[in-house]
Amino acid sequence: MAKGTLGIIGCPILEDEIIYSLSKETEEKNIYLIDTPPANTLKRKLEKKGIPFTAICEWDFDNGFDGVDRNNGFNVVIFMNKLGLHAFPDVLRQTIEDQLKRFQTRFDVIALYYGMCGNAGWDVSKWASEKLDIPVFAFRDGNEEVCDDCIGVAVGGHSRYCDFVRKHAGMFFVTPAIAENWDEYSKALDMTKGFEIMDIHTLKEVFELFGYRNAVKIDTGIGIKDEELENGCKRFADTTGLKFITAEPGTVDLYPTERIYKEAKDALRH
Repeated sequence: MAKGTLGIIGCPILEDEIIYSLSKETEEKNIYLIDTPPANTLKRKLEKKGIPFTAICEWDFDNGFDGVDRNNGFNVVIFMNKLGLHAFPDVLRQTIEDQLKRFQTRFDVIALYYGMCGNAGWDVSKWASEKLDIPVFAFRDGNEEVCDDCIGVAVGGHSRYCDFVRKHAGMFFVTPAIAENWDEYSKALDMTKGFEIMDIHTLKEVFELFGYRNAVKIDTGIGIKDEELENGCKRFADTTGLKFITAEPGTVDLYPTERIYKEAKDALRH
């Protein structure tokens, strides 16, 4: 039985993976959500799934008045970052490293629900082993490689991601969470930097300029319902002008998602 506090630092694009981990895991636990604006959609999903949790004021948490009993039972504390950090990989990396340093006295172990998002070669677990007093776990595949980004997480890791990209060269990839958070996600794309995107026509021109014609729908099976996903993809297609194809059966592999939570939780048993 796990005992202690598992901290989760997450990105909204991977909040479905957080929900999946929490709903699949059957051990009794206390879930706490640090109540910040980026946590709003996760909060709604927790409520919709019927997963009980306690909201904690960020100021209270930072100042030790959080009500989390670290000496008894199994606790999961979730802190969500804003999606816009993706726009600047160096800022994203520095922000996460600062948060890990800040939270290491509050958690016994941390699971980082993030892809590397432009920080190729950054092994946050190795960094943590040298800089922190607690272990930090990232999404990894069966070859021990860190997942490059949220698409790498969805398809099962680095090598599978490379194969997927080769099969779908010149296409844009969309998971349920990307379709659901498209308005904010689009602002963080590299290809939109330098453009003042004011309307649908400008965004379509940006995609055309970068040679995108098709988008690949990657249904992870753990996100929004089929009808909502289809509606989200339709809105995405209307906004970007791209035509959708569906990823081949067998594309999705939840191994990295299964692994990150299991490894982080197992670290509390020792």
